[in-house]
Amino acid sequence: MNNAARFSFRGVTTAAVSLATLSAVALGAAPGAAAAGAAGTAVRAGAVQPVDGDRNGGSATRPGSHASTGAQHGPRGYSLKFTKNRNQPDRSTLSLVRDGIVLKTYRAGSGLGSTDECAKGRGWLPSGTYQVKGHQTNRNSDIKGYAIQLSDKVCHPERGKKAVKRDALFIHSEMTRTGGQGSAEETKWDGDGDYKSLGCIKLRPEHIKDLFSRLEKAHWPKDLTLRVS
Repeated sequence: MNNAARFSFRGVTTAAVSLATLSAVALGAAPGAAAAGAAGTAVRAGAVQPVDGDRNGGSATRPGSHASTGAQHGPRGYSLKFTKNRNQPDRSTLSLVRDGIVLKTYRAGSGLGSTDECAKGRGWLPSGTYQVKGHQTNRNSDIKGYAIQLSDKVCHPERGKKAVKRDALFIHSEMTRTGGQGSAEETKWDGDGDYKSLGCIKLRPEHIKDLFSRLEKAHWPKDLTLRVS
């Protein structure tokens, strides 16, 4: 075989080997690519993954991320949520929540009908998050019987007005020191008017007892909070 023939044969052989190599790579990559496409798990490089629900109870994703195709979860553990009724403050609601799911909702009131959260002694609770500081079933002060004490909160004033710290805040009812119903006005639940307060959250006696029962079964979580909105 002359030199020209050898060169031609080697060139053909090299080309054939290159084509075979490329085919093998393509065939090896195809199953993986097909699997990724079928499963829908492919993610662009550097993409930010969605996170679980935020501490306010809603589902959230980090800025710039894509919506998750899976179920979103609320905050873990127990919490309380007071939802204001701006048309009828004494027909607001208090809910017991676990892992973002409402377990029980009660009618509740706060204030004397004023929606000014800076009106100390007559306005309803300021919006925001409160720590639960303690609970009693035999409180014996202006507030008697079952009571849940809340942390203080500075209100959000209207423009041009000063902020006020609201304190001595509780979730309570109207009952005697032992949790019963007395004959005096301050210890007997008479009806709709009893949902009014000086700023605390008020529940019917049987409702606050039900709330206590549920929280006792949950061993009164140490990190229990109340969200007011």
